[in-house]
Amino acid sequence: MQKEHQLNPVAINYVKALNVSQQYADSVATNPTLAKVIEQQFIVGSTYNYNYNQLAGANSRSGIYFNALVDWAGNILGLARGANWKTDEVATLFGVQFAQFVKTEFDLRYYRQISRRSQWANRLIIGVGYPYGNSQQLPFVKQFFAGGNNSLRGFRSRTVGPGRYIRPNNDSPDALFLPDQSGDIKLEFNSEYRPKLFSIFEGALFIDAGNVWLLNEDPLKPGAKFSSNFLNELAVDAGFGIRLDLTILLLRLDFAFPLKVPYATTPPDKGMVINLAIGYPF
Repeated sequence: MQKEHQLNPVAINYVKALNVSQQYADSVATNPTLAKVIEQQFIVGSTYNYNYNQLAGANSRSGIYFNALVDWAGNILGLARGANWKTDEVATLFGVQFAQFVKTEFDLRYYRQISRRSQWANRLIIGVGYPYGNSQQLPFVKQFFAGGNNSLRGFRSRTVGPGRYIRPNNDSPDALFLPDQSGDIKLEFNSEYRPKLFSIFEGALFIDAGNVWLLNEDPLKPGAKFSSNFLNELAVDAGFGIRLDLTILLLRLDFAFPLKVPYATTPPDKGMVINLAIGYPF
């Protein structure tokens, strides 16, 4: 099947952190943005997803894959309650602030079979979330993030951005793993050459670029807001990989090197990042 439509008329999410360690609670005092990760919130809305895949059921390894998602929440509730975070008129549902936003995400991929033993794969992701009314930002569970095995492989998961924001104690090894770097807007591009080497072994040469941003200014994250300078704020990495095609699954080992860090004023001095995963990144 090349085309698929999926509509969820009612989607309800209730977010609440049940067990917050004392160490994490203490970290919130020094890094207030961590509070957003455990923020309690209602998300009541709908989702629509469209998928088009030229490679589905085809023998060719060349084709286009496209996926579009529209996610909206809190529209009727926000209108009924007159919610507006800009004037501190925050509305609640069962005593909990509900989210109000519209979010879209487009995932476009192009695969080209170069020869019988090689393929060129490309991916472009554009995501835009528009929080309004009751929400200054998208709920954390709905926000975009960059970095990791299937994203910017030269950076750990959720460590890129937003924008050119510099995390507190950025030089500390612990700062690299704080899972709070997310945003309302995302732009990412990946390109990968995949040659078959011998037997079950495949190779890969790749380059990744991208970042996430906030739509509204956040005083706790200077430099995180999206601006016309967004192209200069893209993180970039490149690397190579080795894959084992075991037929029932594919084991992947990628070695990536950061080439451009948005918040760095000098060339990045970070070393190689190793990613171990199952399946292709895209």
